Amino acid sequence: MSDFQLSRWVFLRLLGLVYLLAFASLTPQIIALVGADGLLPATEYLERAREFYGTEAPAVLPTLGWLSASDGALLGLCWGGVALSAVAIVGVAPVPTFWLLWVLYLSLTVLGQTFLSFQWDVLLLETGLLVGLYAPLGWWPRLGNDRTAPAAVRWLLWVLLFKLMFLSGITKLVSGDETWWGLTALTFHYETQPLPVWTSWYVHHLPGWLHMASTVMMFLIELVVPFLVLAPSRFRRTRAAACVLLCLFQIGIAATGNYGFFNLLTVVLCVALLDDQHLRWLLPRGIGKSTNNGPSVGEPRPWR
Repeated sequence: MSDFQLSRWVFLRLLGLVYLLAFASLTPQIIALVGADGLLPATEYLERAREFYGTEAPAVLPTLGWLSASDGALLGLCWGGVALSAVAIVGVAPVPTFWLLWVLYLSLTVLGQTFLSFQWDVLLLETGLLVGLYAPLGWWPRLGNDRTAPAAVRWLLWVLLFKLMFLSGITKLVSGDETWWGLTALTFHYETQPLPVWTSWYVHHLPGWLHMASTVMMFLIELVVPFLVLAPSRFRRTRAAACVLLCLFQIGIAATGNYGFFNLLTVVLCVALLDDQHLRWLLPRGIGKSTNNGPSVGEPRPWR
């Protein structure tokens, strides 16, 4: 039976890094976006919500901003997220830390309105909600001494990854857009995407047949590979192959466009597919060595 203690150890730290990038990138922008003199002031947004929903407003729009949505409070939410992300990376009190991170980011997404309603914001909230149940108990859990990672929650993480990838592919087809059905969408995607990067120009000028081949490959990865994610647990190599293909796909997307932390977060979800044996092969020698039958006598393996 595959073990996922080391897998969870790596997954949680990488997710802490994603949270860190999310909060740190938002910190210098939050005042200009939703501050008192920002583009969409959060205080005015909450006032209108209270007028419309009445006493039910906090339930409809759950955010700590109801306590205060001043510029100082907004910065406090961001810097609090940065600090807690660092704590999550270190591995201190993972359960309360990840729950607090989720609450802080949920609060900011509500206050951020259209500025924080992108796919990666929703995905981070979905992942964070599950991680609150996936993280080990204790103030400083030690690798090898903590309980086995809960299989039910791990499967929910895999289903989340399946949903993300499969829906990304199927929505292109059910939209009825002729460019997707005709395999020509990528011939102009790189110059029309919201935030192209310097490599976008070069990829855009590749031959048309290569763009069509890339579109076919994209559909295979988004519509077929996700089913490998849901393979029974005994097919560990199948899940590993799915992890590799999905990670390479995300790297390709990140190399040709700017989608915030979306690609990194998706790769982190892919890491959850790998069991401890796979990760011990990938990580530096000695890391996770004690997860087979617990830590060796006199050689505790701390989470830090």
